[in-house]
Amino acid sequence: MSTRILCPTCRNQSYKNGKTKSGVQRYRCQLCQKTFISNQSPNKHFRNSPQLIMKFIGYMIDDVTLEVAARNLEINIKTAHYYRYMVFQSLLSYQDEIKLSGSVMIDETFLSIREKKHKILRPDGKDIRGLSFNQLCIITMISLTGICLAKVSSRGMAQPGDFMRLFNQNMGNVKRFLHDGNPKQVQFMNQYESDKINSRKNESDEYSTIIVDSLHSNLKRYLFKHAGYRLKYLQHYLNFFVYRYNHLILSNSKNITEQIQAKNLMIIDLYKRVMKTSKSINYKTYLNDRGITDILEKHR
Repeated sequence: MSTRILCPTCRNQSYKNGKTKSGVQRYRCQLCQKTFISNQSPNKHFRNSPQLIMKFIGYMIDDVTLEVAARNLEINIKTAHYYRYMVFQSLLSYQDEIKLSGSVMIDETFLSIREKKHKILRPDGKDIRGLSFNQLCIITMISLTGICLAKVSSRGMAQPGDFMRLFNQNMGNVKRFLHDGNPKQVQFMNQYESDKINSRKNESDEYSTIIVDSLHSNLKRYLFKHAGYRLKYLQHYLNFFVYRYNHLILSNSKNITEQIQAKNLMIIDLYKRVMKTSKSINYKTYLNDRGITDILEKHR
């Protein structure tokens, strides 16, 4: 009895349609006429060895540019772009998995928006200008144990609804919130029966803002190393930054040797995540990923 091969797009019956260069059977859907291969395994689009993929992930962890990684691994730059996107895809829901507890500090940091194609006009045809509109807000949260979150919120100042939409699922057993007095943050925190401490006014070293200020410095240093990235992919970069930051914190490395071991474990974990990710996308769909375009084009 033959096995029915269904189209992964519309789930209709398909028929054989030749083979790929590597000899894998290709199929064509009877309804939508799209071609595909029945092998939907994680290695479907990976023509290089697992060892090479893991080396590439190691380069990402060390903030090596794509050009250098592609040259050293002797792969095409488009392949390097695709591999990076596969890592990004494997971390799409990573921040949703995080639960913060104990003492949690809330803050925002801002990035300038300089891409001309995201310029928006008012109804009268004039350019919308102003400091707040031309700043992209990233909301950050970090526990005093060092576990962090970083999510793109909006153009200009974040509203209470942005905090709720982005972070309600991340709240675990939070005993106290540390904030800077922003009333938008206070409205978010009022949902929870937790202490609220304005760390800007509190003189105790226990509630110093150094930890979140350091997080922002590390975040902007990371983005600076990747200067030239497309702004619409910003959340992908933030997901990777948060993943790496949290793993290094949890490893509690005491010296360089332990840090190297932690990074090696990170490479293995990321590779497993990539292998579990659906590989239905290709280089073209990667280029068509809208990312945070909706935020960039929205004006309140």
